[in-house]
Amino acid sequence: MRFARIQGKNGAVVCAVDANGAALPVQFGDTGAPVRELQEIIAGGQAALGRLSASTPAEGGKLLAPITPHRNVFCVGRNYSEHAAEFAKSGFDATGSADGQHVPQYPVVFTKPAATVIASGDPVDPHTDITSALDYEGEIGVIIGKRASKVSRADAMDYVWGYTLINDVTARDLQRDHKQWFIGKSLDTFCPLGPWAVTADEIDIDDLQLQTRVNGELRQDTNTAQLIFDVPTIIETLSAGITLEPGDVIATGTPVGVGIGFDPPKYLIEGDEVIVSAPGLGELRNSIGIPAPVDHLTPAGTSELFVEKTGSGPAVVLIHGLGGATTVYEPQVATLAETHTVLRYDLSGHGRSPFAGPASIDNWVEELRELLDAEGIEQTALVAHSMGTLVANTFAAKYPQRVSKAALLGAVRAQPEAAKTATRARARTVREGGMSAVADTIVAAALSQHTHSTRPTSVALVRELLLGQNPEGYASACEALAAAVEPDFASIEVPVLLLTGDEDKVSPVTVNDELLSIYPNAQKHVLDGVGHWHSLEDPSAVTNRLQEFLNKP
Repeated sequence: MRFARIQGKNGAVVCAVDANGAALPVQFGDTGAPVRELQEIIAGGQAALGRLSASTPAEGGKLLAPITPHRNVFCVGRNYSEHAAEFAKSGFDATGSADGQHVPQYPVVFTKPAATVIASGDPVDPHTDITSALDYEGEIGVIIGKRASKVSRADAMDYVWGYTLINDVTARDLQRDHKQWFIGKSLDTFCPLGPWAVTADEIDIDDLQLQTRVNGELRQDTNTAQLIFDVPTIIETLSAGITLEPGDVIATGTPVGVGIGFDPPKYLIEGDEVIVSAPGLGELRNSIGIPAPVDHLTPAGTSELFVEKTGSGPAVVLIHGLGGATTVYEPQVATLAETHTVLRYDLSGHGRSPFAGPASIDNWVEELRELLDAEGIEQTALVAHSMGTLVANTFAAKYPQRVSKAALLGAVRAQPEAAKTATRARARTVREGGMSAVADTIVAAALSQHTHSTRPTSVALVRELLLGQNPEGYASACEALAAAVEPDFASIEVPVLLLTGDEDKVSPVTVNDELLSIYPNAQKHVLDGVGHWHSLEDPSAVTNRLQEFLNKP
């Protein structure tokens, strides 16, 4: 079977690829559960393949890498004799033997970080600021199917789940200058992988033709029969002292014809297209693109979101409010990550998430759902601040099975008419004068007198958060807040923590008392000397309250 992974309308899904190239979402037929990661199928062994059923119609969306291993990609270098010779002659091989012997006695093994994996169709960052010798290496990737420790060559193929294509992109000058291969092969985007993962029964690994084309020109053309160390030998060598795990990926080496082997060398430049292909495995296509942004964005429906993830354990998602960003929760993250997987993100139009058109609470709710789907999170605790509490409450009311708890910092209700008028006026002010036209007024009103007099760093951080916002994104968010309707608070039956400050003018104690009487299962805590930016005004108290609430059975 051939499997692709697609970023579809309901998050990332694994799809079976039929003979016509259509990607059909798969699920486990006995449970109906969709498959989000290929590792779910691999870990289940042959029985998991038998449990699968495919849905129609075909899934549309962005193609993702079919698998991203949980640890580094294992790679074998100088594994075709002609390539070993061309590399030895290039002057860029700092690992050659003293006598110039180019065929290695043992497999030459290195790794590439899993974070370098990108999909077919994704651009390769040329990193022109640190390399001027960008090269390609088309390879066959082996996907391990079950735990392998001290496996003999004779038994090694029993541990292979399937195969894929890999482009081992390399900065030759870094590879040479650092006298080892890790840095030159491990820059961001340097491991295109895909387009599919194909089960082992579909591929004859002993007789597979591997080709690489650059801008249509055939550069590499060889057969796996020419491997110096075949797949069983590689698995035997690695597993002798390293336990291989299901989902591990091994790149088996590249044949003659890489850019460094030409005279003069044919390095890749921006705009070049590299296609690695093999019968049954499809075509891995990637262009050399403009440098990738420092902050990589996660697709969520029609939005792209800046997401930060840390820790392990039950999921907790942190949602900021109007004018906020993930930084709002910086003081709390390390402690929460000791017991939870902490996911925080910038709402579209805020912080580092691009503006994606007119905002609304409902749109942000669906954005959250799509983000959870993309991360494979079925249920989560929510921590939300201010306007973000409207998102959290609306989400909890609409998708009750997906929320385990809700901690609401400075909870707000739908605005009365006077407040709506003021909020819409603020949107107009920002569009006319930018964020500097409102930042100082907000800072003066939203923080407590105690914070202003004793916590200058907190004041500066709130001001910087506001000044860093996209004015149009902020103005659109103001309009979304003004247009918000009241969530169905009474339907939210999960435990709720209401946390506010005694000087919070946006979410005063009286509003929290009203909400306390509506929620079926809520508790309230008031912070002394705190205004509306609770997590930054009294970080320790907020951290302690959240930790206590989230960890309580």
